[in-house]
Amino acid sequence: MATYQSAAAKTIQPVRGGGDSLVVPLLGLAGEAGAALNAYKKHLRDGPADPQFRARMREKLGDVLWYLATVAGHLDLDLDDIATANLTKITDRWRPSLASSIPFDADLDPIEQLPRQADFTFTVSTTDGRDVSVLSCAGEQVGDPITDASHIADGYCFHDVFHLSYAAVLGWSPVMRALLKRKRRSNPETDEAEDGGRAVVIEEGISALVFGYASRHEYLEGKSHVDNDVLNTITGMVAHLEVAAHRAADWEKAILTGFTAWRELRRRRGGTVRLDLDAQTLVVLDPDGEPHTAPSTSAARDFRQAVINLHRGKDAAYGDSWKRRGEQISILANIARKVDRFTLVAESGVTTADESTVDTVVDLYVYALKYLTYLADQDSTAVPDLPDRSTAAGPWSDGPDGLEHLVAVFDLTALTDLIASPSLVPVAADVDRTFTELEACFPAAGSAAPLTTRARLAVDLAAQAVRAVAVLRETQPDAYAAFIRSIRN
Repeated sequence: MATYQSAAAKTIQPVRGGGDSLVVPLLGLAGEAGAALNAYKKHLRDGPADPQFRARMREKLGDVLWYLATVAGHLDLDLDDIATANLTKITDRWRPSLASSIPFDADLDPIEQLPRQADFTFTVSTTDGRDVSVLSCAGEQVGDPITDASHIADGYCFHDVFHLSYAAVLGWSPVMRALLKRKRRSNPETDEAEDGGRAVVIEEGISALVFGYASRHEYLEGKSHVDNDVLNTITGMVAHLEVAAHRAADWEKAILTGFTAWRELRRRRGGTVRLDLDAQTLVVLDPDGEPHTAPSTSAARDFRQAVINLHRGKDAAYGDSWKRRGEQISILANIARKVDRFTLVAESGVTTADESTVDTVVDLYVYALKYLTYLADQDSTAVPDLPDRSTAAGPWSDGPDGLEHLVAVFDLTALTDLIASPSLVPVAADVDRTFTELEACFPAAGSAAPLTTRARLAVDLAAQAVRAVAVLRETQPDAYAAFIRSIRN
């Protein structure tokens, strides 16, 4: 890239009359990016009738690259450095660290190490109408009894589970070191700077910060990611501590792990969690002492098979009618019917004999995934789970193969997580908001939004449909069981 940047610099033309020499390449960068989008718009419009599409895109992306190199040069930036820094940023955000790099105390005596494996029990009692949680390990109380410390009962009395998740996933928790008497006193500097009062306050601050964020997002139920703003704030808070060596992806994993356990503890009003620092896991145990995982496996398997069987029957009956008149007239119209029906049922509670609420949300899930197969046929890079397909194999959107491929890999965590306060209303609001955003991708004048944006929104709709199924599985178990039985075979 350095060679290219050097060669590109030799072709820069001077700005007539002087002035700001950076303005022209900046405007050029924006203009050529728009030209690339316009070329892709023509490809969507003309399809196979546009055989020069790849050559045109190569030219436009080359122009973008030239202006990018020129802007970088004006700012005394090196393209190699820019690319390297970007890869570092992306790795930090999306690739968790290996478990072997987690512990900060591997070379110390066990008395100064966080436990590698241990069971912790949260026991709840009620005093003066308030829940009080007591944490214990191996029969010994750990720390003081904790209440929600709030005007509302929000389950914060279980917040020590977040410190346990930081210990399990990050190998870091000044709070748990203090409570378990595992401070690293053999090194006075570490004891003060890493395990002392300031570090403890910072960790408690992070727990409170994330809890506030989670409370505005259904306590992260159904979420597989944490907003970058939250992760960036945490990164800044711990910049001077040893845990700064970890990535944003590690923090995301720790937060999601903690809230998965917290939701189950809150639902049960207590329980036992098993910490395994070597495996970076923290799981809630069933009363028989086994990890709480068995129900989720069978539920996900049954749901996937039921969806596949349902779709095979409809595909055999209706073929490609769902997409025959194109993206807006056929595909989005089908999705719109399910969205409108679902939001109406969620608000009014009124259903009809010909279609249950379970049928509606499952259909929404199916249509969202089928939409992804359609988008993958336009550009496989927009749907990574559906790689580029040979011409002989045919489009992903024809027949059942594309949908079944997506059903097999789609995240069903939300389906199997037990819900503290099951309600269709907030899910329906999210569905309506997402579809409104999808509709806005097709303005009356101008080009449609990028295909990758539409694919992201389709994934969001599918995930929200799964959340709705999860609510119905808990609130209407008979109807859900009937759906599974009716099309299982």
